[in-house]
Amino acid sequence: MLFLLAFAFAGCFTERGDEGELLYGRHCASCHLENGEGLRGVIPPLVNSDYSEKNRDVLACLIRQGIQGSIIVNGKEYNQAMPGNQQLSEADLTNIINYLHKEFKSPKERVSFGQVREQVKNCP
Repeated sequence: MLFLLAFAFAGCFTERGDEGELLYGRHCASCHLENGEGLRGVIPPLVNSDYSEKNRDVLACLIRQGIQGSIIVNGKEYNQAMPGNQQLSEADLTNIINYLHKEFKSPKERVSFGQVREQVKNCP
């Protein structure tokens, strides 16, 4: 019984890198590209993105709700709308953000499921 409880509880932690990679490939890579470099002058890069780092406390909201209007990423202006994805669960968002951290160093720190849940709860 204790084993089953421990196994079920382990599912609350979303640290499966392959899940984040799969979700990134399915929902993000078509615009930001597999290597996270984006499309020069049109789609901002995710690699070492100062925008992701500055907005890390609302990153889950940005991914889920999308971005409209002009943004500055690594000193360059981008004005291409990013569609949101309301279908992504909090676990999906956690895995995507941690994949961005692992592969592109953006944001600079991992996020927990609890942090993402709090972000989503407070989305405007």
